[in-house]
Amino acid sequence: MTTPIRSSSRFDPNWAHLGLLALTGALAWGAHQFSMSPFPTLVIGLVLTVGWLMLWERFAPYREAWRPSANDLQRDASFFGANAVADAAADLLLRAAALGAAMWWPVSGPVATLPLAAGVVLALVIAELGDYALHRLSHRGGWLWRVHVVHHRMEAVNTSNNFTTHPVNVLLRKLVRLLPLWLLGFSPEAILMALLFGQAQSFAAHANTRGRMGWLNYVIGTAELHRWHHSVRVEEALNFGSALPLWDQVFGTFHYPRDGAVRQVGVRGAYGVPAPAETWALLAHPFRG
Repeated sequence: MTTPIRSSSRFDPNWAHLGLLALTGALAWGAHQFSMSPFPTLVIGLVLTVGWLMLWERFAPYREAWRPSANDLQRDASFFGANAVADAAADLLLRAAALGAAMWWPVSGPVATLPLAAGVVLALVIAELGDYALHRLSHRGGWLWRVHVVHHRMEAVNTSNNFTTHPVNVLLRKLVRLLPLWLLGFSPEAILMALLFGQAQSFAAHANTRGRMGWLNYVIGTAELHRWHHSVRVEEALNFGSALPLWDQVFGTFHYPRDGAVRQVGVRGAYGVPAPAETWALLAHPFRG
């Protein structure tokens, strides 16, 4: 069993996460100033986020045992490819919904005229509500859990294995996050900025980086919070939000012990789930009897 890392009274900020917030903010400013389109903005954000966090994991890891092996990286890369296809499929579904509803659904409203900063915050809050609901429902069991457990099967939490999420999960998450924003009439730029922040936060919450975030744990999602979500102990596996802890606080699933750390992550007993190294078996798991 992994020895828990105790908190320290000394000032020990998570510079990896704080730096990522600054880099993401700079990219968002550049995208706004130069009217960048969504796809290159999100791709640049992804490369910047993953590269930055993995660099910090290399030199200042939270747990040495959570460093990814070559086999781990190969599995994560395979899932990245599968999830890129799922992401594209979600885009096609959203475009089809937009074309089909354009005749009867007025995709406009007061949110479209909000100042950009207010629109981004509101869009993020609404997108996180859909994601929170899906995530919490996935932990109730049934087929959604068979899909989601693929992500929890890992016995470490790091930047790379955030990619190891089932493509069905990726497709569903994008739909529940984006469809409400489109139906409510948010501006494309507000949606882009919310997606950019959510993308950075998703990886920061999984990063195996040293340091603490203090009062920011009550405002944004952090690795300190999300590691508890991956605990093998069901009573600790709360914190269903990744970008924001707001809905966990509202619905009573916020878990933030200030002393101590999660002892073991993964799935206790595995319940017949394929091993972390079995990439194709993990992809097929939701569809097997």
